[in-house]
Amino acid sequence: MSAQADDANRLQDIAGAFYAERMTRDEARSAVIDVVLRRMHCSRVSLWKFERERGHLSLLCFASKIAGGTLLTVERRLRDSEYRDYFNGLIERGVYLSDDAMRDAALQPMRESYLVANHIVSMLDAAFVVNNRAFGMVCCEETGEQRHWTASDIASLRAIVNKLALLMATADDHALWGSPSLPLRELRSALPAPPL
Repeated sequence: MSAQADDANRLQDIAGAFYAERMTRDEARSAVIDVVLRRMHCSRVSLWKFERERGHLSLLCFASKIAGGTLLTVERRLRDSEYRDYFNGLIERGVYLSDDAMRDAALQPMRESYLVANHIVSMLDAAFVVNNRAFGMVCCEETGEQRHWTASDIASLRAIVNKLALLMATADDHALWGSPSLPLRELRSALPAPPL
């Protein structure tokens, strides 16, 4: 059995247990993160979604886990001014990779509030997309030495995230459909629109 087939089967089992109410949402999130950690061999995995906050969309980290650790559900937010450039790169390619996150120009707005605060030196993220709308992302993070992400890493993460999106969409998951999302197009800058 291929690695991708093994991951898909494990995700199917987790989804089946969750939707049959044999597993709580946090247990399912922890198990999903374990699949990603096992495949990607990274320091930490975090799960993000959009949340409407005072009329603006923030990116909310709602679950994370370090390799060998327990699930953390302490919420962390990024404002649109912190994630806009990064997110534009993410939706343009479906993934965002940075071998040197601290020097990455698109990540500079979140450098102090997220990268430095969490010791992130490299990251590989994949957008969580359903019906051509982005609902959030899965982030693989390195906190030790910088990492050069390979084409195989990218393919593995995309396969996992695509399978998750398919499972949630076909199960009509209320947490998915009740969450804000963005169309797969570039976010506007903070500059005012030109006059008509």
